[in-house]
Amino acid sequence: MKNEVNTEKTSMLGKDPALTPIPENDRQHWITPTMIFGGLEFTIPVLMVGASLSASFGLGKIFLILIIALFVFQWLGNALQGYIGAKTGLPSSVIAKTSFGTVQAKLIVGLTIFIVSLGWWALQTAVAGNAIAAMFGIDYKHDWLAWAIVTTVAGLLFAAPSIIGYGSMKWTDYLAVPSGLLLIVGGIYLALKNTGWQTIASWSPEPSMTIMAAISLVIGVNVSQWVIASDYTRYAKPTWKDNFIIPSGIVLIGFPLFIVGAIMSVGVGDPDIVNVMMNLGFPVWGFLILWLATWTSQLVNNYSMGLALANVLNVTSGKGRALLTFIGTIIAIIIALMGILDYFTDFLYLTALLYPAIAGVMFADFFLIRKRQWVEIKGWNWMATIAVVTAVMIGYYFQYVNPMGLPAVLSLFVSIVVYLIAMKVKKQVAPDQFTGNNLSD
Repeated sequence: MKNEVNTEKTSMLGKDPALTPIPENDRQHWITPTMIFGGLEFTIPVLMVGASLSASFGLGKIFLILIIALFVFQWLGNALQGYIGAKTGLPSSVIAKTSFGTVQAKLIVGLTIFIVSLGWWALQTAVAGNAIAAMFGIDYKHDWLAWAIVTTVAGLLFAAPSIIGYGSMKWTDYLAVPSGLLLIVGGIYLALKNTGWQTIASWSPEPSMTIMAAISLVIGVNVSQWVIASDYTRYAKPTWKDNFIIPSGIVLIGFPLFIVGAIMSVGVGDPDIVNVMMNLGFPVWGFLILWLATWTSQLVNNYSMGLALANVLNVTSGKGRALLTFIGTIIAIIIALMGILDYFTDFLYLTALLYPAIAGVMFADFFLIRKRQWVEIKGWNWMATIAVVTAVMIGYYFQYVNPMGLPAVLSLFVSIVVYLIAMKVKKQVAPDQFTGNNLSD
């Protein structure tokens, strides 16, 4: 028995616990999670959304949209959730146990993170399969079997470091982030060569969406980080300074990548980034770099997927987390092969409604109710359920029924307000374990 314990401690897979806090002496310099977040932003949907923005706006308005979405809303949301992860040393699906309760954190929060992370991973794996197929001259729209083989191999390679754990992921990002920068430089060069700066600078299409809708679209690509950021900052030091700096990895990488997606698509008129790259004449190395850059965000999605599933099934060991991550990978590859890419926009909107509602409850509980303390609370907190359902319904109304404002941001604030009011009323009318002594008056 003793030898088995020692083996678990020395194994690479055993060094990455799923449900327990990361010890203070294992915390790392802010550069490591910043690089991982930077790698997270090297994602194909970012390029695709950048391409979509260019269909409605010129570069000046795109700059304004990105500054508001990334430097204001995205940075703030990531810093808050990042601090919670660093302060507690816990992943997001475990942190939720104090506000949602252990049962709801598993069934609702854990499953939501698992399903959405799995969906993102499947989406990007499908696009990466398209890119690699194009690189080998395979018609990915008609030769399904060859595309499926390429996509499956790419998916397994994507998953390997996240199955091993956090330590393996950071080295992948150290390699992939600089490579992704080459993609940015290459994209700009080929766009200038093929389209010309004059055309790009003077681009002013007839808008098919409002600026508010465009800001919501950019937020929607990144909004999952308002919940899952703690999965990675749990390895960071629990200081405000570090956790304010860490989101710079997302913002400073995301900003130019959105711009590159927009610039490359000017004159091409296609949000399919693989088609855009083929029309611009990207050489083989360009598609290789796209795959390598995509690898970084895939690691994050896959890792969060495994952590969430471990919480749902109450698996605490590093080896157990690795096995569940592998199982989730196989499921995601099957979903990618079934054609999830056809539902990209619908999936994006679903993410933008669910994650802010969950994040609002977590923010309100940790900062305003528990006073930055975490404790596992058994049961199901119906006040959290009411807050999430209300926020999603209002977000849905302003996203689909009467499009207006920033539904994702509105969902966040509604969730915070409803949760605080509901908890106050609950304490006065029917106090329970969730409204104990830690609940401020």
